[in-house]
Amino acid sequence: MKAYISDPEDLKQDSTYQEIWDNMIINFLAESLDVVNDNVWVISLGDAFARQYDLYATSDGHSALLHRCLGMLLQKVDDRIYVREKIDLMCRHSSMSIPVNRLGLAQGIGLVAASHLDTVLEKLKNILENAGQSALQRFLSFFSFREKVEDVDDTYAALALMYGYAARYAPSTVIEARINALVGTDMLGRFLHVQHPTAKQAVITAIDLLGRAVISAAEIGISFPLQRRDQLLEYVLTLMGRDQSDDLVDFSIELLQTQTVALSACTTLVSIEPRLPMETRNRVMKATLGFFALPTEPSNIVESLITNLIILLGAILLTSGEDGRSRAEQLLHILRQLDPYVSASAEHQRRRGCVAVHEVLVKFRNLCSGGFGASGSYPTLSLKHIDQGGPRGSSSLPSAFVLPNRDSLSLGERIMAYLPRCADTDDEVRKVAIQIIALFFNISLSLPKQKTSANDIDLESSYGALSSLEDIVSIIRRVSGCISLPFIKSSPEQMLKSIFLFPLKASVDQIEVFHRVVSSVCILLSKDELVVLLHSCTLAACDKVKQSADGSIQAIIVFIIRRGKDLREADVLRTTQSLLSSAIALTDKHSRQEVLNAISCLAENTNHIVVFDEVLFVAGRDICTKDITRIRGGWAIQDVFYVFSQHKVLATLFLEYILSILHKEPVATNDSEKGEINSESSADDCILQATMFALNAFLRGGGKVGKQAVEQSYPSVLSALILKLGGLHGLAELGRNELLRSLLIAFQSFCDCVGDVEMGKILARDGERTEKEKWIDLVQEVACSSSVKRPNEVLPTCVILSKSLDRNQRAEREAAAAALSEFIRHSEKEPALLEQMVEELCQHVTDDSPTVRSLCLRGLVQIPESHILNYIQQVLGVILALLEDATESVQLTAVQCLLTVLNVSEQDAVDPILISLLVRLRNLQISMNTKMRSNAFAAYGALSAYGAGSQHHAFLEQIHATLPRLILHLHDNDLSVRLACRNTFQLLAPLMEVDGLSSLLNKQYFTSDRRSDYEDFIRDLTRQLCRLSPVRVDSYLESAIQAFDAPWPVIQANAVCLVSCMLSFLDDQRFLAPYFSQVFAMLVGRMSQSPEA
Repeated sequence: MKAYISDPEDLKQDSTYQEIWDNMIINFLAESLDVVNDNVWVISLGDAFARQYDLYATSDGHSALLHRCLGMLLQKVDDRIYVREKIDLMCRHSSMSIPVNRLGLAQGIGLVAASHLDTVLEKLKNILENAGQSALQRFLSFFSFREKVEDVDDTYAALALMYGYAARYAPSTVIEARINALVGTDMLGRFLHVQHPTAKQAVITAIDLLGRAVISAAEIGISFPLQRRDQLLEYVLTLMGRDQSDDLVDFSIELLQTQTVALSACTTLVSIEPRLPMETRNRVMKATLGFFALPTEPSNIVESLITNLIILLGAILLTSGEDGRSRAEQLLHILRQLDPYVSASAEHQRRRGCVAVHEVLVKFRNLCSGGFGASGSYPTLSLKHIDQGGPRGSSSLPSAFVLPNRDSLSLGERIMAYLPRCADTDDEVRKVAIQIIALFFNISLSLPKQKTSANDIDLESSYGALSSLEDIVSIIRRVSGCISLPFIKSSPEQMLKSIFLFPLKASVDQIEVFHRVVSSVCILLSKDELVVLLHSCTLAACDKVKQSADGSIQAIIVFIIRRGKDLREADVLRTTQSLLSSAIALTDKHSRQEVLNAISCLAENTNHIVVFDEVLFVAGRDICTKDITRIRGGWAIQDVFYVFSQHKVLATLFLEYILSILHKEPVATNDSEKGEINSESSADDCILQATMFALNAFLRGGGKVGKQAVEQSYPSVLSALILKLGGLHGLAELGRNELLRSLLIAFQSFCDCVGDVEMGKILARDGERTEKEKWIDLVQEVACSSSVKRPNEVLPTCVILSKSLDRNQRAEREAAAAALSEFIRHSEKEPALLEQMVEELCQHVTDDSPTVRSLCLRGLVQIPESHILNYIQQVLGVILALLEDATESVQLTAVQCLLTVLNVSEQDAVDPILISLLVRLRNLQISMNTKMRSNAFAAYGALSAYGAGSQHHAFLEQIHATLPRLILHLHDNDLSVRLACRNTFQLLAPLMEVDGLSSLLNKQYFTSDRRSDYEDFIRDLTRQLCRLSPVRVDSYLESAIQAFDAPWPVIQANAVCLVSCMLSFLDDQRFLAPYFSQVFAMLVGRMSQSPEA
């Protein structure tokens, strides 16, 4: 005792020495008392100890040991009165304001309780009642002096500790009822109002001691649940918090100490019955996990706190769940709560998070009791009773029920969470992360598998890969550090090469270690786990540590290259979504480029269509919902388009994909008429916008690779643009111009890419003109420009466009027909193509679009002259059919085309249909359309060249039948009609066999536009005509009288003039009588109906 009091230097150097001294003295005293076993001597020794109190001041901390010595001695005394007196003595000579004295007193009282529990509890009850009388003092102290508050805190703290140690040292056989009474009456609730940190620590320690008493009882077979355990946890969490009113200078340190003690108490409480409910578990974890974010200083206190926190997490895992599945769920819950710290930006947080994960996994492996030996671990941080498992350490259930299955570990998700840490900048984090991954697979290979996933795991390869992982763990634990190199210097190909060509050495650099880890993981993962890993890659690719993010992306690329064949379409879709999310989230250009490379790798090694579909869908969504020009860091999807267009393998595939989307026909919303599409859905519009944006990006940013792909696919690109140009002009006519503008931008980019300046000028000039005639002309000009610039591309382009004549959308068929009608002029050197085009055009002259019908006919007429005679009969047949078309514009086109084709037609080709042509033209000569009338009369005259053939007699009859109408329209209101009629009259006159007719046509009044000249011409003409046979004259009169009902007043007047002149020159009164009465009646009627008559 003298040596103890002398405070040797070693006690000053390390506070733990004093604790060792104290325990050594107490143990020595206990053994001495057991050996002596003399009650008189023990009482005398107790009196001697009592006299020792005079050696110490009340505030002397060394009296704590005296309390414990006297408490140990009183265990051996049977005299209850003596014991009570000495307890009173201990309390009188203890300063409760000094934490060390308070603790010593509580431990001493606890030692007494081992033999005199009831006496101790009676004394504590009296103290508590006296303390309760001080409650009013506490209330008043807020208005007076703070010292009074601290006095009450000291009393409560000491009292709580005494209750705790009394329970801790009391016999386990009698403690249950006392603890239940203490907890059940909520006596501890009175201590929650303490404010000083040391007082809080004392109350928390008391609750911890209660829990330890329950655990001690369980260890000797006396198991019972701790009543109100969850409420006690709430007490601990409440006392653990920071008080805003506390203004102590060293508050932060004392608070950390309080929290350290509180975490230890929480560990004790969650380790005992009843089983921890989920709500309480979540409450505890929410209140404690934030400690992982504490700063590193003060290091000794913070490290102790983190250690206690990790132990708490292990206790939560060990004491939760009845079967393997529930334990695995608990494990995953804990690990997911640790994820924010594992991936934190601060190194110390990542280090703590990884260590915590590793320790929790070690506990889980012990629960599963089926691993393949340790794969390297940190020193186990746990309480003795937790390591032993307490009363729940064993189970009589079958192992298949106790063990979870492999799938319950969510290996794919978990490995992806820790893989970035294997490439961390911190050496310790890397080491622990590799151990975590090895430990995960160590556990997984010991667990049963579901039947559906068991077949896709090669056990021999898996054990080999696990062995490789464990070799890495052994090496990194021996090697003091690894060389840190940037991952960007290692491509996926180099990574794979290093994996297979270089054996693992004892001294390795960081990249080689990471590559070997990735290789092993790639083998160890099942198909489903790989899929989940790839789905979970977004956070890893966006890791806060750039080196870790780059390493993760490289690992993803390796997984895709080596295991891409295992991915189904749905898996590829979700992986694409994850990678796109990563690319969008990243603003660093280098990191984003790495993710884009991963997307390209995914498209190259899996189903590229699925990847392209998802990229285009996201692009459409962004275009329609965001202002992509203002996205921070640039629009990531545009970068994806650039990467695809610059990829040697994907460039052609992506271009073909874009063109397939452009060629895709929208769903018709009106089934009553083929091709009539009222509108496209907004979703389709977004996809189409994205497609055109993608094509523009491809054409602008593809570089040499992209340009080469465009050159190879020139016909397909041009055809797609032409067809879509027609389709979108159709929408533009309805006021929807935005899609057309996007297409024109892409079209201009195409012109720039292929070097067609002239085509670009054409588009710039007329691209946005939405009138149908204008955009039809635009398409034809584009086709002409392409034919001149690239004659070799005419054949494949026409093949594509010919097939497009069968498309559903009318505007696209019209665009195809317009382009073909121009391309056919340049197909002279391709007879096979020409034959195919003629066949296609002939088939589609029955299209329900008048424009298509007209354009097909125009195309047929523009067959090169060197080939036109081979197809002249087909062309004339089409013209003949379209002269009776229901649409006037088509009829007009047919008449115009007839005029063109007659210039090269031979007699044999025209003879069979000559009369049919004349009949149809006669019907068109009374059209209200002046162009139609003029062209119909002109075509009639052009057919005179074929009147001398085998159809001469029938031809003459048709001429005479048409002659009155021709005469009447010589003085038509429209100049073009008058000119056409004069020209036709001159061509037909030689064939009519009328004497003196030709001389009349040479006179001046025939070409005059004056009315009087025309009437003079009529008189002279009718004088000649009346000399013909009565049958002819009769037919002329009938035709002229019918013209009285013509829609044009001038023609009516001409008819009256013609009839009058003819009647005046006829001599046969019997022949004239019927006509006189008929004409007279009609003229009178006309005069009464219209003043113009």
